[in-house]
Amino acid sequence: MTANGSPLSRAAWVCGALLLACSGCGEGGGRSGSPADSLPPHIRQLTPWGARPDWSHDGRRLLLIDGLVGDVFELELATGSLRPLTQHYENAGYTRALYLANGDVLLAGPRERDPEDPEQGRWTAELWVLDPSRAGPAWPLDQPCFEGPAVSRERMRIAWTLSDYPKRVLFGDSEIWTGEIEYAGGYARLVRRKQLLAASDVSAVAFLEAQSFRPPDDGELLFTAYGYRGGEVMGFQLATGELRNYSRNWTYDEAEGVFPDGRHIAVERNPRNFFLPGRVEIWKLALDESGGYERLTHFTDFEGYGASNPVLSDDGRSMAFQLSVEGGSYGNGRGIFVYDLVAATHAR
Repeated sequence: MTANGSPLSRAAWVCGALLLACSGCGEGGGRSGSPADSLPPHIRQLTPWGARPDWSHDGRRLLLIDGLVGDVFELELATGSLRPLTQHYENAGYTRALYLANGDVLLAGPRERDPEDPEQGRWTAELWVLDPSRAGPAWPLDQPCFEGPAVSRERMRIAWTLSDYPKRVLFGDSEIWTGEIEYAGGYARLVRRKQLLAASDVSAVAFLEAQSFRPPDDGELLFTAYGYRGGEVMGFQLATGELRNYSRNWTYDEAEGVFPDGRHIAVERNPRNFFLPGRVEIWKLALDESGGYERLTHFTDFEGYGASNPVLSDDGRSMAFQLSVEGGSYGNGRGIFVYDLVAATHAR
């Protein structure tokens, strides 16, 4: 049975796949202790807390968030000093923080906080722009956003997703949009908003999340199609509208940080599961439609742990990522690490 039949047959197909996924949810390594205590020489821990890292363009600083919906900090790598960026004004917390091409910070977070369920705000986020050099609050862009936006490292261009998730998962709508950030009267605004594609362009059972513009020319938007073949890393050609599938398998794959040469992308992957991620590990995926993978981290060798949210420095020498713990909210981060890609290559 395929997923292209009636709604009833598609629902039965998805439910069967989910049951198959659950059969592997508890699989993983059996080593005791924490991977943070047994790091290889090419990985070092920067903080014992924090999530969602992002590199500054000069590679000297990292953004991080102190929770799934929390305050944003800037970490200076040379000194280890932390600078709070969002504690000086009232806000409902943020779930993403990304450097824009001009050095300002694009934020995703809710307008209001639910005191009984503060993490719920990750599903009701909007986009904001913060100038770290000013004492004022972030500027609202008046644009809802599902999960994390994609940011061009060369231009003031972004992409984001509108989604029914989590209100509707099965056959819910999701759309990827793009636009540009301009400044007028000292404030940021989002202009030239345009829809790029909808979930139905991929599959009846997919829902989407924008991830990265592919360097070096930003001519392709890389995104994740959740639910489609378990979760696929895909690309949308901005000039032609052509869709490409890069992961090309029936396991869970989620697009994350793209390498600056545009030839590979770091992926959250669980090759044991279909649809449900479980404990993910970081792999390197070739962006040539070969489906070629290389495993980078081994945190799931330790019972109850995983590695997630990888992002590459602009020079391609380093990858920041977070430690995740089984049993917490999906996407949780329990510390920031840096992977020296050059040293790892020389050690082989």
